[in-house]
Formats: sequence, structure tokens, C-alpha cells
Amino acid sequence: MSVISRRQFTTGLIAGGLSAQWGPAFSYPDRAQIESLKDVLNVQHLDRAARAAMTPEAYHFVAGAADDGLTRDANRAAWERVRIRPRRLVDVSEITTDVELLGDRYESPVILAPAGNQLKVHADGEMATARAAAAEGHLLIAAQMADTRISEMAAAGGPLWFQLYPTKQREFMLWLAEQASNAGCRALVLTIDGPTRGNHEAERWFTMHRDKSVPRSRARLANFEGYDGRAGVGDPTFSWDDVQWLTEQVALPLFLKGIVTHEDARLCRRAGVAGLIVSNHGGRQEGNGRGTAEVLPEIVAAVDGRMPVLLDGGIRRGADVFKALAMGADAVCIGRPYLWGLGAFGEAGVSKCLQILQSELERTMRYAGTPALGDISPVHIQRP
Repeated sequence: MSVISRRQFTTGLIAGGLSAQWGPAFSYPDRAQIESLKDVLNVQHLDRAARAAMTPEAYHFVAGAADDGLTRDANRAAWERVRIRPRRLVDVSEITTDVELLGDRYESPVILAPAGNQLKVHADGEMATARAAAAEGHLLIAAQMADTRISEMAAAGGPLWFQLYPTKQREFMLWLAEQASNAGCRALVLTIDGPTRGNHEAERWFTMHRDKSVPRSRARLANFEGYDGRAGVGDPTFSWDDVQWLTEQVALPLFLKGIVTHEDARLCRRAGVAGLIVSNHGGRQEGNGRGTAEVLPEIVAAVDGRMPVLLDGGIRRGADVFKALAMGADAVCIGRPYLWGLGAFGEAGVSKCLQILQSELERTMRYAGTPALGDISPVHIQRP
């Protein structure tokens, strides 16, 4: 490679920019083209790589939100308004991130949230996600609407919970719970924030304008296979009485996913559920909701330590995980970040996502002076 003069370097800048003259390695990192996994430094890079690798329809299946995306954007903005208050002169030579949930111990508080139809995202779908989660030591919540059966995902060897939706066919819910138990899942997660389908305009757009001559791929709905009766999803009549009924019918502990108010957090306690997940479905259901970081404090106060509180929504950095833990969450779930990794690079991309967030969390803990998760508390953050 020839040596260039300062004048040549400046001329290159003026003529067309660093990227045009000397390739992507010389671009500003926030605009550089992500050509391989080794170029990925953060979750945002995975987003950029996924956008380039996936079809527009598949990308918007992951990135899209209800209406104008206000709830999705509020999730991210809320974390950016929280600041960390680091403590100095603490021995942080050893960092541990083990977390205990319902008596089980996990290596990290970062959990993979349920996401269905992952064959839309990558040819290896949920199996790539399950293998990566197992290899990196993270808990995975498998989705009812997965393209892969829960028993197949369990073969990857990692810890699993299973997510399900309310349905008018109550026997089907119990059958799914039994399949999850037989596969070795340690808990159930009932998603309760979808009394109707969210207004996903991007998905509707692609449906309207797709090439009608090309047969439309259908979701496999693998977890429905083997059930003899009627099976559906959704029940707008589902109530707290039904939640209590479900807790009495299933053997596994039950979490409710979709809690965003202190009133409903208190009702969780009365219904006898094992825990809850603060979630607005990543902004995919309601179009004008608050960010989950905004609602977390009132829910933690309402629960008062009587059950585990998990959270998802807008997590893009390990520092966001730290902030959630400082605000009282016991663990944090991610969705879009690992799906971007899957869409861009398959199993290796999911692993990279988890490695990045884990590394960032540990670095944040060192700067904050908190060598273990139990050392993280509200004194380590400043909220608006």
C-alpha cells in the first residue's frame, strides 16, 4: 500500500469523503457499512446489517410498530433520560452477573423475549436463536407462535420458559402448558396486552403491494401441531378471573407479560401469579403508550418485593440493562436486538448480540462500582 501525503488525504476528503476514497474501514463508524460480523461493535450495527441483509418486508416485520411508532420510540427515549451515578474506589476486579429467578440460577440477567415466526427473519429461525442462547448461557422464552416446536428448541440444551396467549379454547391453553412442561420449560409467560391485533401499517403495506403471482409463505405454527381440537389465538373476554383459573390449572409458575400500571401490578399479586413482565410489546400493540422505563418504578413499588419483576422495551445497551436493574427489575428481556443479529448473521449474530450486551453490562458495573447484581440499587441512577 502506497504512502499518501497530507494533501492527498485532504483532497480525498473534499473529492468524495473517506468512505468513497478508501473504503468502509475509513468511514465514520455511525455511517460505516457493516460488511461482516467482525465489523459489529454494538447492537445498532446489527440493526444496520439486518436492514441490508433482509428483505424490506422481513426487516419491517421485526422493526415495525403500531400506528406512528410512538410507543416504540418512547421506550428508547425513556432509557436515554436516565443517567448513572457511579461510585469510586470499589474493588471491581471480579464481576458476577448471576441472577436467581424462582429458585433457578442464570448466568446473566439478559433474557431473550418471545418472538414468533423467526423463519421470516432467517432460514434457521428459532433453532439458531435457541442454540445461541444455550451457548451464551442465557434464558430464552420460547414463543407460542414459533415456527419450531418447543420440544425441538429444548434439544439445544439451554434454559427455557414458554410464552402463550389467551384463547377462547381453554383446553388448548392447557395442552400447550403441558407440552411446555414436558419439554422441560421452567415457567409459563402469558402475554396479556393483545385484546386485538395492533395496527401494523408497514406489514399491511407489504401485504397490499406484494407480487400476487408469488405464493405467500405461511407461518408453520409448529406448537399447534399434534392438537386435535380447535386452536386459535386471542380472546377479548379474558379477565383476571381467567388468570386465576389458569394458575390453578397449570403445574408451572405463571408470569403475566404486558403490565404497565401499578393498578394491574397489584392485581397480579391478588391473582396468585409467580411474577410479571413490564412490557408494551415493543410498541407493536398500542400506539400511544409510555416507555417501559417510565412505568417501571410504579410497578416495582406496587409489587413491593413480593414477586419477580422483569422488563422489556427499548433495551439497546448494557447500560440500559444496568438502569433497569437499578430501578428494581430483577432481569431484562430483549427482542429486536437479537432478531437483528439473527436476520443479519444467523446464529452467530444472535451470539454476538448477547456477547455485546453482556460485555457492556459488565463494563457499566465496573464504572458504577457494583461488582455483583445485588450491589446495584436506585442510588446508582438519576431519573428525570
